Amino acid sequence: MNLAGRPVTVIGAAKSGLAAARGLLGLGARVFISDLQPLERLQKTLCEAGLGPETGVTCEGGGHTERALDADFLVLSPGVPTTIPILRKAQERGIPIHSEIEIAYRLSQGRRLVVTGSNGKTTTTTLLAKFCERAFPRVFLGGNIGIPMMEFAAQTRPDDVQVLEVSSFQLETVSSFTPDIAVITNFYENHLDRYPDYEAYCQAKERIAMNMGPSHWLVLNADQPRMTALAGQVRCRVAWFGWQLGERRPGVTCEDGRFFWVNEAGAREPLFPDASIKLIGRHNRENVMAATAAARLAGVPVAALEPVLREFGGVEHRLEWVRELDGITFINDSKGTNCAASIIAMNACRPPMILIAGGRDKGTDLSAWVTAVRTRTKGVVLYGEARERFRSALEGLAPLMLASSFAEAVELAHQWAVAGDTVLLSPACSSYDLFPNFEVRGTVFKELVAKLTPKGASRS
Repeated sequence: MNLAGRPVTVIGAAKSGLAAARGLLGLGARVFISDLQPLERLQKTLCEAGLGPETGVTCEGGGHTERALDADFLVLSPGVPTTIPILRKAQERGIPIHSEIEIAYRLSQGRRLVVTGSNGKTTTTTLLAKFCERAFPRVFLGGNIGIPMMEFAAQTRPDDVQVLEVSSFQLETVSSFTPDIAVITNFYENHLDRYPDYEAYCQAKERIAMNMGPSHWLVLNADQPRMTALAGQVRCRVAWFGWQLGERRPGVTCEDGRFFWVNEAGAREPLFPDASIKLIGRHNRENVMAATAAARLAGVPVAALEPVLREFGGVEHRLEWVRELDGITFINDSKGTNCAASIIAMNACRPPMILIAGGRDKGTDLSAWVTAVRTRTKGVVLYGEARERFRSALEGLAPLMLASSFAEAVELAHQWAVAGDTVLLSPACSSYDLFPNFEVRGTVFKELVAKLTPKGASRS
């Protein structure tokens, strides 16, 4: 892309938007940033990100005006809905709207191994990158996992491997983005505060395969019927992972405590024993299968897999052990941002359990989550914007405590729990009511837990 002197507007000054602005600026574009936060705060944010006035970047705060449309194209931060008025005006005027990963894709080189899905994305992406690091000279890990693709796009070379996590929000505005290997971990209800229904949400995820052709591989979950239907609609080759492959192959499965690669002819190649996996929970076995399938298709040798699994203990904020105090185990699952993820966490942890839940409600069906709370926990502490809807769903079915703040929720859970219990933060909500992202929420949880004192200790 020749961007020298071209006007480009970045909508949204969060992590991806700031990375896009820096990358575009480095390529000679004239960058304008439009954001909802007040102008003074935005200017401070830009200065801290190395995008102060001396760089030539201009901006507007407090909302999006038509100044944003004086651009050859717009770059949209993932958290900004595509339905806002300024984007509708851009579409009416024929101004292209791209996601940060779309621009980064056009600027980068090498193979792209890309993971999306409702749950398990970060674990699968991280594990896949670690597999690839054992086989290829240079591997870049990024995307929705915390390192925007624009941060490294210009550094990539033709023989590099990029391992990327992408969200449905990012996929909404891709046009030429094409993975060499793509993984969809699973579909569960999520983000219904953004999408009109579950079907629209799934369709956004499925855009990952829209440009993939016969030379590319799409790795799908054999245990979800929707994936079978999707396999019949794509133009690329399809591989599988799951507990019940049936005739779907090639793919990775697990039987009798051992993982296998099943080739297209049905022959089974042993990979590694289940005992070599440090990760806990059935859901993590599915993540291992998904990452292993993508790694084998990418050319990672079998011998490289087991050593990684013996070392890999998981990702931060996902079923992360924090502390034991008063005989109570504290677990940080801040990444459990939807009901399905929270259910998985409850099933993976040792009861008796006190659950801390709440945050910004995504509007999803709570029935299965309520059943899990009722059967897996001794009670739940609710906080945040979702507190009242969650209270209404749980009242009379499970013991409840309501907290007026996140800090109070942690304190109440500690006081409620007794020796042998687990206190699990798995909010079933996004963090955006109180925190900029789930990482900050998880970090604050760990800080609050670290400050807790034994129940019998005197407080000064």
